[in-house]
Formats: sequence, structure tokens, C-alpha cells
Amino acid sequence: MNSKKLIEALKLVIREILKEGGLKVPAEKRIELTPSTVKEAIKIYLDFLQNFNEWLSKKGVSPLSPVRPSGSSTYAEKDYQENRSVTYGDIDYLVSFPVNYSSNDTSERRKAESQSEKAYVNYLIDFMKSTRPKNVNVDLTLKGNPLMIIIELSNGNLVQVDTVVTHPEYSSWMKGRYTPERDIKGYVVGNLYKALGDYFSITIGTKGVTVKTKDGKRVSSNLRKGVMQKTITTDFENLFKEIADYLIEGAYEIDPMLEQYPGIDSDNVNLDDIAKGILGLAKTMEKAGEANKDEMLRSIHKMFVENMHDNVERKIAMGLDEEKKKKLFKLNDVQSKRVSNIFGV
Repeated sequence: MNSKKLIEALKLVIREILKEGGLKVPAEKRIELTPSTVKEAIKIYLDFLQNFNEWLSKKGVSPLSPVRPSGSSTYAEKDYQENRSVTYGDIDYLVSFPVNYSSNDTSERRKAESQSEKAYVNYLIDFMKSTRPKNVNVDLTLKGNPLMIIIELSNGNLVQVDTVVTHPEYSSWMKGRYTPERDIKGYVVGNLYKALGDYFSITIGTKGVTVKTKDGKRVSSNLRKGVMQKTITTDFENLFKEIADYLIEGAYEIDPMLEQYPGIDSDNVNLDDIAKGILGLAKTMEKAGEANKDEMLRSIHKMFVENMHDNVERKIAMGLDEEKKKKLFKLNDVQSKRVSNIFGV
């Protein structure tokens, strides 16, 4: 492996480590995240945010807006009500941070969003230092990223709740984009979105479906200099239809499959529905003479499988044990076949 690839691999490992819950919690205090544990932790977290918002109000600062849990913990309340025996990898909570900007320029908007997050993080630090809120381990929270809140449960155990930052323009989109299929690892649906995006050199990420262009042509999302960035859509329930509108010039005939699956219901995210939406997009684009359906679907499926494999390889590099490794590779195989059957490849 050359030095450039090694550096990229190390960056991926570090990002994966940072996404794992519990790293700020001492090993002896870490516990399994069951539905009842998550339910209690989220209640304490929301009380904490409410107190923070009241503190902000006294300073004349706009409040944060909690949206909902994201990732696997999205289903904790439902799992609790159904008395299911499940555990979660971490607890993420989607929170909308206010942002003010008057320009339609994308770079200016991104700058305003970054400034907003930085300002609220500083407010959060001041709030915790000055009020020492109960049921929050302030000292541990302030070690590292202060948006990773260390909650003290009633039994004395500590749980980390990660604040996932969004902004009003994207909060509805993020409700769906950061929701996995129930009982399926989040990286599965994420990698199918990524495969579709990579095929067309677009990004299906945290700020909707976006595209970078240079000299009028779509370019890699990694390019930064001399590019124009545009938002294609933030409408999660119509994302495939909106992508078709962007990619196909002029009027076109929409395929019945795309008409039936124009996007995804953020309250019912399902890998099959995502695959059917992509299939509908491929059929529509072939009718418009913009793509070869079979080649498009084979390529997307191949990237999807490779991306899932890379996820497991990164976890292995972090010390994943043999049993968990086998389970994840089996999961990948099952999900690969689900998409393959729908794509017909």
C-alpha cells in the first residue's frame, strides 16, 4: 500500500473510531445499550437540552430544536414498547441548530452554518461550566467533543449521547437520511445511497442531494478548488424523482416503478424500497436515453457490495473479533442478495 492510500486508510479508521459510542466513558462504566437504557438516557438528554435552551433564552439567543433519535436508537422507543431484547451500538440524537444567512451562495451558507455550530458549542461549554447540570458528567463531557454528552443514569452508570448537528433547512431530510432499516446496521443503507451517488458523481449526504461541477461537468465531491456546488434536493420522500429531474434534460416519461417509489418514507426506511427507487430511476433514465439500465444497476450493486466489505475491513482493523466478523460478512451477503434480486443483476 502506498503512503497516500495508507494515510486515507488511517483517516477512515480514525473516523470509524470517533463514531463509536462510549469512548469518553471509562471501561468499567460502560454498559449495554438496551431499549430501557436508551429511553432513560434520551429523557435526561432532552431535559438537559431544555435547560440549555432556557439558559440561552436569558441571553437572548435562539434555542436549539431537538428533532429525534437517529441511527439504530431511532427504534429504541418502539423496541421498549414491544419489550424486545435488542442492544444498540450508540445513541445519536438529531438536533437542529439555528443559522442566519441572507445570501443564496452555497459557500456563504456553509460558512454561516459552521459559525453557528461553533457559537453554540461555545455556549454549551459555558452553560455546563457555569451551571454544572445534574445527571450530566460535565468533566467527562468536556474532554474531547462537548457535543458528545455523558449522561449519568439513575443507577450511576454512564452513557454517551452524541449530538448530531443539522440545520432547519436539512432537518426533515436528515430524519430519513440518518435512519437505518430496523434491525439492520446503518452502514447498509448508507452504502447503497453512496453507491448511487458515486455512480453519478453526486452526494446523497447530510445536506440533501448535492452536486459539484467544474466547467459545467459533474466532478468528484472531494474536489474543492474551482468548483460550483448546488443542492439538487432536500426532499427525502422524492429524492429519486428529483435526481431524475436533475439528470434528464427536458421532458421525459417517468417509469411506473419510479412513480411508485419516488423517494423514501423517513418513518419507514427499508432497503427494498431504496433499491426499488433506484431501479425506477434506472428504468426512467434508460427510456430517456440517458443510461443503460443493466450497466447502471450492475455498477451500483458492485460498489454497494465493495463499500459494505470495506466497512467490515475497517472494523477488523480496529480489532473486531472473529464471531462478529463472520456475522457482519453474513449480513453483507444477505443484504447484497436483497438488492441484487430487486435489481435483477
